[in-house]
This record gives sequence, C-alpha cells and structure tokens, in this order.
Amino acid sequence: MKTRLLLMLSLLFSWSVLAADTRPNIVVIMSDDSGYTDLGCFGGEIDTPNIDKLAESGIRLSNFYSNGRCSPTRASLLSGLDCAKVGFGGGVVGDWVREMPYAAHRGRLPYDTPLLPELLKEAGYRTLMSGKWHMGGSLMKTRPGRREVWKQYHEGWELTDEEIEQDFLGLPLQRGFDEYFGLYGAQDSSFFVPGQYHPIMEGNENAKLNYDREYTMHCFSKRKDLPYTVNHGKTGKAWYATDGVTDRAIEMISDASGKEKAPFFLYLAYRAPHKPLQAPEELVQKYLKKYEDIRAIEAARAEGLKAQGLCDPDLDYKPAWFDVKKSDEFRLQMAIHAAMIEKVDENVGRLVESLRKKGELNNTLILYFSDNGNAAHLDSIFNTPYRGVKALLWEGGCKTHFIASWPGHIKPGTISHEQVWVGDVLPTCLELAGTEYPETFRGKKTEPLPSRSMLPVLEGKKRKPAEYLFFNDKGQQSVIWQGKWKLLIEPGWFTMTQEKPGIQYELYDLENDPSELKNVADVKPEIVKMLEEKCNTWIKEQGIVEYGKLLELRPGDNT
Repeated sequence: MKTRLLLMLSLLFSWSVLAADTRPNIVVIMSDDSGYTDLGCFGGEIDTPNIDKLAESGIRLSNFYSNGRCSPTRASLLSGLDCAKVGFGGGVVGDWVREMPYAAHRGRLPYDTPLLPELLKEAGYRTLMSGKWHMGGSLMKTRPGRREVWKQYHEGWELTDEEIEQDFLGLPLQRGFDEYFGLYGAQDSSFFVPGQYHPIMEGNENAKLNYDREYTMHCFSKRKDLPYTVNHGKTGKAWYATDGVTDRAIEMISDASGKEKAPFFLYLAYRAPHKPLQAPEELVQKYLKKYEDIRAIEAARAEGLKAQGLCDPDLDYKPAWFDVKKSDEFRLQMAIHAAMIEKVDENVGRLVESLRKKGELNNTLILYFSDNGNAAHLDSIFNTPYRGVKALLWEGGCKTHFIASWPGHIKPGTISHEQVWVGDVLPTCLELAGTEYPETFRGKKTEPLPSRSMLPVLEGKKRKPAEYLFFNDKGQQSVIWQGKWKLLIEPGWFTMTQEKPGIQYELYDLENDPSELKNVADVKPEIVKMLEEKCNTWIKEQGIVEYGKLLELRPGDNT
C-alpha cells in the first residue's frame, strides 16, 4: 500500500512539473539564398509586412554571420560547431555528388555528434521540422535500388552495411526530430501539379501532397537538363513549396499545442528564394514593374539600410555587376526572387497567427535569418551595400539579416550591432531549455563548443566579439579577428584565383570599412602574417583538405 502511494505521488509530481513547464517554445525560420537587404525592415523594397512586424516586436542584428553556403550554415546551426567538424568543411554540401572521403568533407552529419533537436528532445521538448534538410543521409537501407545510384557517385568506395546504416542515421527522424516534412536534398521544383513526380517526404516516406490552391506558375531556369520549367505559364491546382511546408508546420504546431504541455522546437527551413526561380505570376509581374531601374533599386537599398539605423550613414559601397545586354533577363530574375520572398513573408505571417490562435505566441522565441547572402545569378544586388554573394567570403556572402522576437523578453524595436554567428543558436536554445551540452555522446567525447549563447545580445547587452571567426569555402579562407580585422586568402571563385600567380590577400578594417572597399593588406603585413598563421593552424585542426586535391576526386565540383 505504501509503495503504491509513493508511486502515485511520484506520478502526480511528475505531471505537475510537466504542467507547469514555462520554458519557451523555440521557432527557427531560415530562408535560402535571401539577400541582406531583402526585407523592408533591412531597407529593401520587397513587401515583407509580417517579417517587419517581427522586427518591430523584437530585435534586429546587423552583424550576424552564416557560413556563406547552405549546408555549412545548417551544419553549424544544428551542431553549434565549425562546419568542418561535422563533415561540411570547404563548401561541401549534403548531396551524394559532393561527398568526399575525408571527415571534414564527408557531406553527412556524424551520428556521434549531438544535434540541437536531439538535445532538446532529451530535455523534454517536442521537436519538429518542415522544409529543406540538405544534411546528407539517404534511404538506401529501405530502398535497395538507391544503392546502385550511390555507386555511380562513389567510384572506388566500398558500399558496406555500415555505410548504408550511417546514411539512414543521417536523416531528420533519426537525428532527433519527432516529425519531419520536406525535401532531403538541395533543390527541385517548387510547383508540383497532380500526377507529377515529387521528392517531398513525410518522415521516411513519400508525402501525400494537398493540391488545394490554384496558381498561375512562373518558372525560370537556365537548366535545360532538368524539368524546372514544365509548369511555366500553366494555371491550375498545384502544390507550392513555400505554402506547403508552412501548412505542415502549422499542423505540427497545432498538434504540439493541443496534446502536450511540453514546449516545442520548430525548425522551418524554406527553400525560397533558391533556384530554380519559381513564383506565382501575379507577384512576378508586380516586381517587374518595380524593377525598371536596377541601379535605383540598388541605391535605395543602401539608403534604406542607413535610414533603419543598421549601418553607418556615410557607408559607401561597390555597385553590383550585371551584363547590360542581358538586363531584361537580370530584371526578371530579380522579380522572381522578390516574389518568392513576398511569399515567404506571407507564410511567416500565417505561422505567427497560428501561434497567436493557439495561445503560444507570448511564450515563443522566433528567430528569422537566411543561410547566406543572395546567390551569384543576381551578383550582389540584393546584398547591397555589402559585396560578394553566396559561396564567396566577402561580407555579402557570409553576413545575413537576423530578427529575434519574444514578447515580454526582448525589447521591441531594438537593434544590436554585436557580432553573432549561426553556431550561437545551439547554446542559446540549450540555455533556454535549461540543459547542458554533454561531455560525451553515444560513447564518444564531444568537441568543445566554439559557439556561445546569444541570449545577452537578445536582451540588449554588450558581448565581446569572438576572438576569431573562421570561414572556408572551396579554396577560399577567411578570418575575422576581434570583430575588426578581416583577412581573406585567395578570395573569389577557385577557377579565377588559380589564374593569378601567387597567393592573393585582402585585409579589411570592418569597423571603418564594413563594405570592404579598401584593401590594406600591403600596409598591414604584420596582421596579414599573424592571421594567415592562425588560419593555417585552424585548417589543420579542422582536418580541411587542400581544395585542389579534392578536385582531383571530383573535377566538376568547382562552383
């Protein structure tokens, strides 16, 4: 009788603790290839009223860094580690065609490294994801036919049972997410019509899509070898990725809010405005009218950012390059990009409204940012006033807009210029969840985290910049020292840098020249030497392999 009473009291206590769990929900929203000044609240002309409201209710960070490319950024987001430590160094992405037989370039998250969803799940959170994964892994284990495809991209590798198992363990459901809906890989069409093949997954199975909206579809792509334009110009019922992954995320929120008292973590990873460029026709036409004067848009973005107080009012910039002879095509790509961002904004509004209706908004931290700057097909036009694009290590490629909103905890309408890195998201979430990063995981000692909680920054406090912030992408190397000096070694596309004799160095004083206009490498040789030595040490510690050697294995992987 006494034992039964103690058991009942124990269960009652456990239930009361669960019922009283006031830890915040955490929602991470990531866009894909969005420019630094794409948002209205970051000086842009694209209509983003819902995201702007998030900024009004919270804080904007002007100095937030990604890793400059899709998978490397996502790897640090989920692990809190430098991307090379979890297999995504040197610009490697999560596709079989890019995997390398080196730990730092494996293109798949190691199973013995703890990920954010695994740690939050262990801490009592319900863990949800909708959208783009791009972290490697496959279903070879359950779909043997995929093994022959794997062999086509891994000449000389042995496909063992262990390899098949590790690929399976690299997928979202096996890495801590209770629910997953979306695309495993990097890119595919955003529009799908009934009867058309689609790669969208629900957990580890092909998803059943709801074709419940009608669109007139505008699809642009220069790839003639892929079916990215088959729906162009058609009007009819279709599934559009930005709407569809939001629908599923809202369902997940509804279920988590209604059935459990535990808080939830939602990772919503949009694939917009990543290529192929696809958006509803009416929005494309709206922005084509806006983009008659490309240079005027560029100048207005720079002035808009200044007016928002997000950069120095005297900041100058290097104009983007585009082929004047192809300005109509360039303008069209701008318009579709903008239309895709407006659709993201519309869906962020729907998601926030769903949180409000469920009574969860006031206890939810929402983070919004991009995985990198806009991609090369638009030069740096949407990263204005910063130079560089996705996969290049100038500020326009690595720096992104960032918004955090948490009613009652983050002061509304604030701005911070403190340096923050995408890896800082993990320790921030762990602090809010009241849990620690483990010393061991699945029998292996964990790597020490280079990342730090950004909670003080979100609360409006000062925080010293990282002593060193390193970047590496396909032959390029960069480091920011104490938030001020930035060294780039061999910056630019690998094929271009190889044509120049010697090693190219660029050194910038980010405090006085954040748009990287004045290279002072020649007048500060002692800083160049010191930071190059730090870069070389870091590369060795990370296990990053010289890019020319990687190209011997995959000669086509030079973009």
